[in-house]
Parts: sequence; structure tokens; C-alpha cells
Amino acid sequence: MARGATIYAAGLGMALLIAGCSVSPLVKNASKFATEATAASKDATNAYQLVEQEHYNAEVERLVTDFGTAKFDLNSIQPFMPPDEMEARTKLIKGLSTYAETLAVVAGDQPLTDVDTQAEAVGKSLKDLSTSDALASMVKKAKIDTTSLNAVTTAVDALGRAIINHQRSSELPALLKEAKTPIATICALLQADIGDPEKSGLRNQLKNDYLTEIEKQEKFIKNNPTLSPTDRQAAIKALATLAKAARDGDKTLAATQKELADLAKTNAALAETDKNKDSPAFKTMLSELVSDGQQLRGFYEKLPTK
Repeated sequence: MARGATIYAAGLGMALLIAGCSVSPLVKNASKFATEATAASKDATNAYQLVEQEHYNAEVERLVTDFGTAKFDLNSIQPFMPPDEMEARTKLIKGLSTYAETLAVVAGDQPLTDVDTQAEAVGKSLKDLSTSDALASMVKKAKIDTTSLNAVTTAVDALGRAIINHQRSSELPALLKEAKTPIATICALLQADIGDPEKSGLRNQLKNDYLTEIEKQEKFIKNNPTLSPTDRQAAIKALATLAKAARDGDKTLAATQKELADLAKTNAALAETDKNKDSPAFKTMLSELVSDGQQLRGFYEKLPTK
């Protein structure tokens, strides 16, 4: 699952090379941020895919155990999250990536027709999402209180409006100001949805699914004392592999939470680069965001595609 800049950010990058020093620091920084924000959005998508895949693996292990009994049912495998609730998360993440693309286009000099059409569609989907039961359910599962639910619905609606109403480079500071709080709120919600290994969210689901696989593998070894030395060794190695995968998976989800937090902080710092040419805060946060992505890239690129 390769990370990388969108075509919008790439086009803006070429424009910056041509324009040279005449381009403002804010425009240059918007391009850099857009590339990393798009990549971070992809990582958020990968987090859900990781848990979905491991849940499927655990369900298959359950089927293996049930084979030959009345419980066996090939149609019993279900996704870890209902489709409508997964769609809500997909729309939120799409909102983040479209915001990043919009920043690049607003700061650049590219034809707007196609981008406007795409941005309007995403913006409308966010506005619709803001009043949906699926979003309310997501907030509830993330254990956010009623006051925060109001903040989330307002933020989702506001981001939708910001994407739909984007203007050209002269309005870039206004766009950043309009989107600052919504981006922070949505990133915080996704972080909460990833959750904690002991309590809730993706991390808890991943832990439980790996535990299911580990327990079944241990049971297989204990219930088959006549395994050949070679087969027994392979079964024990598989057990160790599962334990390592569980640790690596949780570490990756935790790193994705950090990347989302740094995405919000970098976005907030970006607006200040219009006033401060050196932009030390933005440079520091952008460097951290780049580092987050580099740490995650190796793991997520190895994830199986479905």
C-alpha cells in the first residue's frame, strides 16, 4: 500500500519550482503539508484494514475449530464493523485527504473543474454524515460524551462547507482558519476510535482477535501430542509469529494515533507561516509528521490487499 503525494500536490510542486522565490512561504508550506496529510489519511485507512483482515483470520480459525460440528457455517463470518459504520469512518478519512488536496489546489494554479466536482461531492457527503446515526454511534463507541458529540457533528459539517467553498490562493489563510478546529476534532475522534488495547476501539479488537488465534494454536499443539518433531516445531514457531504480529500490530495502531495527532498540530501551525517566514513551529511539526509516516510505511506496505 504505497504512500505518496496526490496528483494535486505533485502539480503544485512543479508550479513552485517554476515560480521560485515569488511564491509565498504559506503556499510552499501548504504544498509540503498536503503531501504528508494525504499520506497520513492513507495510514488511517490502513489501520482499519489491518484490524479487518486480522478479524477475518480469527473468524477463519473459529471455523476450523467448528468444522464437523453443528456450529460450522461458512456464511457466519462477519466483518468486525457493520458496513454503515465503516462507511462513516471512510467518509471522515476521505474528508481529511480531500482537504489536503484542496489546500494544494487553492495554493496552486491548476484547472478547477474536476477538483471542484470532487470536492463538492466529498463536502456534501461530510455534511450528510454530520447528522447521521452512524456518526453518533462512532462517537458513542469512542466513549466521547454528548457535549463532544455536538462538537464532532459541527466539525464534520464545517469541514464539508470549507471544502465546498474553497477559494484561490488569496483566500488560503481563510481556508486554514475555517478548517483548523474541524481537522483537530476529526483527528481526535479517529484517535479515540483506534482506542486502547485494554478498553475499546481498533486496538482492543486487534488484541482480542490475536488472542483468539493464539489460544487456538496453543490448543492445537496440546491436543496433538503425536505431532512429528518437525510439525511440532513449525506449530510452535507459528505461535511465536502470532505473538510478534500482535505486538507489532498494536505498536502500529498506536503510531497511527500519534500521526493523526501530529496531523492536527501541523495543520494548526501551517496557518502561522503566513506571518512568520521562518516558521519554526511548522517546520518542527512537519518534520515530526514526516517521521511518523516513515515509521509506519514499512509495516503498512506489507499489509495484504483485499
